[in-house]
Amino acid sequence: MTLPSPARILICGAGYVGGELARQLAARDHYPIALRRRAEPIDGIETLSADLTAQLTLPADLDAIVYCAAADERSDAAYQRAYVEGVRNVITATRGTQRLLFTSSTAVYAQDDGSVVDESSVVTAEGTARFLLEGEALVHAAGGTVLRLAGIYGPGRDRIVRMVKEGSARVGSGAFGNRIHLRDCAGALVHLLELAGPAPTYVGVDLAQDPLDDVYTFVAAELGVPTPEMGDGDARSRGTGRKRCSSALLRASGYTFQVPSYREGYRDAIDRLR
Repeated sequence: MTLPSPARILICGAGYVGGELARQLAARDHYPIALRRRAEPIDGIETLSADLTAQLTLPADLDAIVYCAAADERSDAAYQRAYVEGVRNVITATRGTQRLLFTSSTAVYAQDDGSVVDESSVVTAEGTARFLLEGEALVHAAGGTVLRLAGIYGPGRDRIVRMVKEGSARVGSGAFGNRIHLRDCAGALVHLLELAGPAPTYVGVDLAQDPLDDVYTFVAAELGVPTPEMGDGDARSRGTGRKRCSSALLRASGYTFQVPSYREGYRDAIDRLR
C-alpha cells in the first residue's frame, strides 16, 4: 500500500526529530500535522496541542501517523508514559489510518562483545528497553513499522565535538560510534512512509560504526587539538556501546544516507568550534 500524494501525516511528538520530519515532508509536498505537548509553531506547519498519555481525538482523514515522542527523563515512569501509554492511545484513536511508524531505539540491543546487530538480533527486555519493546509490540500488532534509531546528533547536539575541544573526552571505552544524523532520522522516516510494503522493523544508523576512539581522534585532528588521553572512556558509551549496529536492511530497501558518517556530520560543529 502506498501513500497518496500529497498525504496527510500526523507527527506525534514533533520535537527534535519530528520537527525535522515535518519540514522534510512539507518540502516533498505532503501535508504534515505536528502534535506537540505545547502548540508551538514549526515553520508554518499546522500544529496541535495534546497530551499523548490521555484519551485522544485525532484529526480525520489521516493517511499516516508517525509516533516519535520521547521520554522526558530517564525513569521507568517516563518511559512507560512515552513508549507504552502514548503509543496505545494513538493506536486506539487511529481510526484505520493506512500507515503507522514508530521510532524506537538501538538501546534494545544489549550486546557487549563488538558483534554486529541488525533487525534479527536478540534484544533485551531489561531496564528501560522493556518499555521500548512493549511499544514496538503494540505497533507491530497494529500492522505498523518500527525504526530503531541509533544515537541521534545534528544541530544543537554536538556533545562529542565539545568534549574533544574542552579536553574532557577519554579514549579506551571499547565502544563503537553508532549514530545517525538528524537529517537521516527524518529522511529514513520519509522513505519508509513512501515505501510500498515496508518490513516490520528497521535499524537506523549511518555507515560508519568505527570505534569511538577513532571518532575522537578524527575530531581532535580536525580541531587541531591534542588527541584525547587514555582513561575509562566516555561513561555514557560503555556497556551496551560495545556493539556495531547495521542499517543494511534499510539501505537495501532503497534508502541513501544524506550524511553517511560523522566525518560529514560533525563538519559544521567542527568549523564552528575550531
